[in-house]
This record gives sequence, structure tokens and C-alpha cells, in this order.
Amino acid sequence: MDNADTIGLDRVDVLFIGAGPASLAGAIRLKQLLNEAERKESVVVIEKAAKLGQHNLSGAVFHADVLGELIPDWKKDDSAFVQKTLASRVERNEVFFLLPKLPAKVPPAFIPPYMRHRGDYVISLSELVNWLADHARSLGVEIYPGFVGKEVVVENGTVVGIKLGDKGLNKEGQPLSNYLRGKTLRTKLAIFGDGSLGVLSEQLIEKLNLRKGKNPQIYSLGVKEIIRLPPEANNFGTRRAVYTMGFPIKADIFGEGTLYSLGEDTVALAINLSLDWRYCDLDPQRELQLFKSHWFLRRMLRGGEVVAYGARTIPEGGYYSLPEPVANGAIIIGDAAGLLSTKKLKGLHYAIKSGMLAAETAFGAIQQGDFSTRILKRYETLVKNSFIEKDLREARNYRQLFSKGGRRGIHLGTLLSLFHRVIPWRLKTEPDYQHTTTARLGRRYSGGIDKLTDVSLSGTQHREDEPSHITILDSEVCLACGEKYGCHPCEPFCPGQVYKFGEGRILVSPSNCLHCQTCRVKCPYQNIQWEIPEGGDGPKYKLM
Repeated sequence: MDNADTIGLDRVDVLFIGAGPASLAGAIRLKQLLNEAERKESVVVIEKAAKLGQHNLSGAVFHADVLGELIPDWKKDDSAFVQKTLASRVERNEVFFLLPKLPAKVPPAFIPPYMRHRGDYVISLSELVNWLADHARSLGVEIYPGFVGKEVVVENGTVVGIKLGDKGLNKEGQPLSNYLRGKTLRTKLAIFGDGSLGVLSEQLIEKLNLRKGKNPQIYSLGVKEIIRLPPEANNFGTRRAVYTMGFPIKADIFGEGTLYSLGEDTVALAINLSLDWRYCDLDPQRELQLFKSHWFLRRMLRGGEVVAYGARTIPEGGYYSLPEPVANGAIIIGDAAGLLSTKKLKGLHYAIKSGMLAAETAFGAIQQGDFSTRILKRYETLVKNSFIEKDLREARNYRQLFSKGGRRGIHLGTLLSLFHRVIPWRLKTEPDYQHTTTARLGRRYSGGIDKLTDVSLSGTQHREDEPSHITILDSEVCLACGEKYGCHPCEPFCPGQVYKFGEGRILVSPSNCLHCQTCRVKCPYQNIQWEIPEGGDGPKYKLM
């Protein structure tokens, strides 16, 4: 379904924005409570992707205990997803420090508890989303992919709905023959689970000043490939999770590499880099290819074929960057609220738990017929009394210490992080774009897969004649940027090769966009405006 007009939908009781794990878990829990109470309130989820899971990407090594809270007998499900998940329980959990010529294995006794994942499950987030959606629908949740929310509608300080985007416009924004005007979908309660850098949740936070007095949110960028290994020569093995530090990541960049077995013959490979890097020419996709060039990885991945590629941002600001999570008529959950522990590099179980807690809050509000901040504050209390608050508060200054390490970055940061729990005051953060300098990484590596080939493996598609969802606010600023840095930082930092410069001007290829939105937070002059394109456009992830 593409538009509320096409299904006669214009008013719902509870609306979840984004069909990620946080929203779907929340919708499931809310419908469970409503069904038990024999209530008929509508629970609706809207999603911008054409099909569920296509815009969802994560690590992901999953702490599954929280899933047992939501669906107690989930392990008895005979679905392909559950069987695959149970067969991917981690039995080997290793950490290596990669020197250019040598991998140094960290002895198990010295692996920090938060990096130990034996007993957890390696999953595809795209597949998890589809499995949760099936469960939600069986309870009566309505899920509509292909819906783009353009604007949060606030009246008298209360969120009352979402303005949906128009469909069927040409490049000049003029209606085509199939034009459908986006209407306002009104709701008693909007629950924002639209993920990292969610356009609508960020709009809500800005409109109602929900981050007042908090640290600005900071991010990492994860670039990921799925590699299919020859079944007769799988050198990586199964039920294995590997974390790496060192090569190729420079010491002043907070980041790591990961390799997870995903089934019998598939490996999920990723590199995560904090977006506060100072290098104006850093190319994350190239760093991923360089990562694979290390002989240790070449040996493990020998004979493998890259079958999928994607990228996403990860909110890393932690406890001191969390916005106020509720407003009149609204709750923010999951990555949209910044509920991720950088120390553990985990957020999926927080997302699911936060969705469940939002559902319990919503059910109470429905019973009382009151969706004011006063009633919805219960969500904040429930979060504070859960493992989410415990983990985020315990790591409240962890990420900041690595930035304070300056050019000694990872080395000094690692040392300082040993004391992060005893620092009594808040360490501040600065927006990622402020850290860009004229320093150059100077990579000359050209091996591996080129960027456009990787983009093709993401399945990214955008209608060629639609209005561009990426706007350069002032082209003259781009010229000044190039003069200052001696290059145009957006060319290398975009993992989708959206930006190129030629003939003295910037050339934008929105059809390549992976929707990671790195450009929104890394452009040194904040000269790029990113909007959600027409419903369904973007990457088409299946295994991410």
C-alpha cells in the first residue's frame, strides 16, 4: 500500500513510525495487552521501505533473552528464521589485534566481559524484522510499507499526527498522472522508532527542543558486506564471532572490525568507524577493502564471493546525549532515542526492550484516555528501572574518552576507559562535522571491490524522474570547502558514491544513496539537506 488514501486510513489510535525491531516489538506487546483486555484500539506501523527489512542493517550478535520476554516460546517456532538463528549460536568468540603483518590473539582471560558473546546469536536484522512482522500481524497489528512520513504535526504542543509525503512527482516537483497527495495520518499516540538519524524523530526532537542541555549526538558509520564462502572450503567456520582492533584503522579513530558466521557458508564482515575522524579524504568503503586485504582475513575468506553490501550510522553519544523520550502524544524508542551502548556496541536488545516498555506505557494511557506527557513519563521511569538505564549509565563517559585521546586516540582512550565509571562529571561531545581537518589519510589502495559495484550489491533503487531527496543548499559553499581542504570530503566519506565533482561543480547521484545519512552529520559546512524519498526507494537489503 502506498498512501493512506488508497486504504481509507486517516486516523489510528497508536501509530508506530518505522518497522524496525523497536516498533515491531512495541506493536506486538501492545496488541498482546489489548487483546488480553478485549480492547479493539488500532495499532498501526508505517514503514518507508517497499518491503519490510529492506532498510534494516545491523551487526548483529543478539542477546536473545529479551526476545523470550516478548515471545516466550519463540525457540519452538519452526520457521526458517528461528531454525537458522538457533543454528547460529556463538560458540567461538575471539578478539584479535591486527598489526600490518601479524594478528595478535587476545587471550580469552583478557577479553572484557562486554566483548564476550558466547551463547548469543548471529542474526540477519532484515530477517528478524520480517519474522517479527509476521507475529505482529497474527495479533492484529496493521503494517503498511511504502509509507513516507514527511512532517510531524504538532498542535498546541501536542503531537497529533504525521503528514505523509506526496507520490508521483517529477524532478521539478510537478504532479504526474499517477500523483497522490500525502494526507495527514492523525493519531492519539505516535511512537517514533525510525532508527538512527530518523528524519521524523529528529524533527520532533528539534521542534519540541527535547535535547536541551544534552550533549549533541555523535555517530559511527558501519559499512558491511555479506560474503558467501565455498561450502567445501569454509575456512572461517560456523558459530563464530571475531572482533578486530588495529589494521587498517588509524590509532586516532575509534572503531573496530567484525566477522560473524551467518549460517553454514556465509560471513558478515564489517568495519565501524567513528565519524569524528579528522581526515578529509577518508573513504570507509575503501577501508573495508583494505581490511579484507590483511593476510589473516584473506585466509579466512578465501574463495568467498561478496553477495551484499550496505551502510548505516550508529548513535554513539550514549547516556548524556539521550533526548527527553516523551512529549504530549509522543514516545521515542530504540536507536531513534540513542539507546545504544558504545562500550558493548550493542543496541538491538535495548531497541526491543524499549518498544515493549513504550507499549506498556501506551496501554496505560489508553486505559486512562490520557496521552499527555504526565502519563507518558511512565515510559521514562520504566526505562530507568530496566537494564537499558543500567548499561547506558554505567558507560556514560566511555565513548567520550576516546575522543579526548586526540591523535593517541585508541591507545590513550583504552587506558582512560579503565576509569570511565569513576568520573563523576559529564564529559562533553562536539558534533562530528566539527572534527574534520585538512589532514589526509593518503590511501593508495585500489584492491577489492570498487564502490559502485558494492552499491549495486545493495539493491539500491530510486525512481530516476522523482525529485531529488538530496539538496545542496549552496553550491558556492562546496567550492569553498574544496579550497579549504584541498579535496571535497563528501566524495570519499559517502559509502554510496553519491557525490562527485567535475567541471567546477558538484554532481549528485541520489540514485546511489544507501540512506545511511552520513552526509547529514559529516559535511564540514552542514551544506547537505537529506529527506526521505518516495516510499519504497532506497536499498533492498535481504541478509543485512
